[in-house]
Amino acid sequence: EDDQEMIRDYGNAQLRTEAGKPMNAAKDGMVTGEVFEAYIDWRADHPSDDIMTELLNVEFTDETGTVRRLRREELLVYLNVVAGAGNETTTRLIGWAAKVLAEHPEQRRQLVENPALIPQAIEELLRFEPPAPHVARYVTRDVTLYGQTVPEGSAMMMLIGAAVRDHRQFPPNGDVFDIHREQRQHLAFSVGTHYCLGSALAR
Repeated sequence: EDDQEMIRDYGNAQLRTEAGKPMNAAKDGMVTGEVFEAYIDWRADHPSDDIMTELLNVEFTDETGTVRRLRREELLVYLNVVAGAGNETTTRLIGWAAKVLAEHPEQRRQLVENPALIPQAIEELLRFEPPAPHVARYVTRDVTLYGQTVPEGSAMMMLIGAAVRDHRQFPPNGDVFDIHREQRQHLAFSVGTHYCLGSALAR
């Protein structure tokens, strides 16, 4: 808890870069998660009912078929991701919630009168204004999309903010904010193996 402001500042530094220059936090060990070294050691000696204890103890089968636990460098990366989610994207979601509900006073009134609608409203907020509107991915093998081949090793930018407004997936109009919308899987937290580790915190 004593380091919360430091972690926040490091997280913010990662998001403020200039073209051609390294991230400000790179030299301070934030990108690799090194600032969490002592915390990992402390949590290993003091287990609790939290995500760090789960990460320390989880066993899984990796891509080579080996059953193992997370390596230290993997733990550091995960902690870095969770710290970023708690600081940046969750904060952004709260800000968007205030703005969107201010622009839709009738739906805000319904939430005040019926708090049971809040979980559904959060999902609609995540869809309507995803806190992370784009994600980058590396292509692991050649893939053909709409007649064009994307070669292995390419970097692709996925525009989640556009996908969640698709009228075909969110009828009748994906550009409309509606807390009563039939819930369908949105992409605010991605899917599959890259599903956001901080999704529960954000919600």
